[in-house]
Formats: sequence, C-alpha cells, structure tokens
Amino acid sequence: MRFLTITALSISLLAAPALALDKEADRRAAQQNFKQSDANSDGKLTKAEFRIFIDANAADDIGRASMVKRFGAYDTAFGRVDKNRDGIVTGQELAASQGK
Repeated sequence: MRFLTITALSISLLAAPALALDKEADRRAAQQNFKQSDANSDGKLTKAEFRIFIDANAADDIGRASMVKRFGAYDTAFGRVDKNRDGIVTGQELAASQGK
C-alpha cells in the first residue's frame, strides 16, 4: 500500500511540470491568436475580432473557448471580459479575466 502511495505521489510530481508547460504553451498560443484576431493591430478586440479569437482558441483547445463556441455564448463571454464596458477587449482585460 505504501508503495502505491509513493508511486502515485511520484507520478503526480512528474506530471506537474508537464501541466505547467501546457499552460505556458496555451498562453503563448492565446497571445498569438489575439494578435491574429486583431485585424487592425490596435491591441484591442472588437466583438467581431473577439469572436475570431474565441474560435481560434477553441481550435487550439485553450481554456473554455470550445464551450463558448459550442453554446454561441460569444456576447456573454465578451461582456464578462470587457470590464469597463467600452465595447473593446484589451490584453489586460483578458489577463485579468484569467486571474493573471
């Protein structure tokens, strides 16, 4: 029994760095998706650009983007991220919505 506990702990410790790498890879992919979705390169996403961003993130299986796309909840997601209600989403607002 003790061997199983130690083995399980060892496996979980080995998996932790892989999970961190996945999160870092997702972060980089999301940043790239943001840049590609920002059609006018102003560093902000309109609702139309945000929809493209969500679709790109869904294709890359990042965060909850697949769920937003599946349910067509683009406006709801946009409203949650656009904290100052100015009709655009900045990189800072996206980061804040992810708790970063």
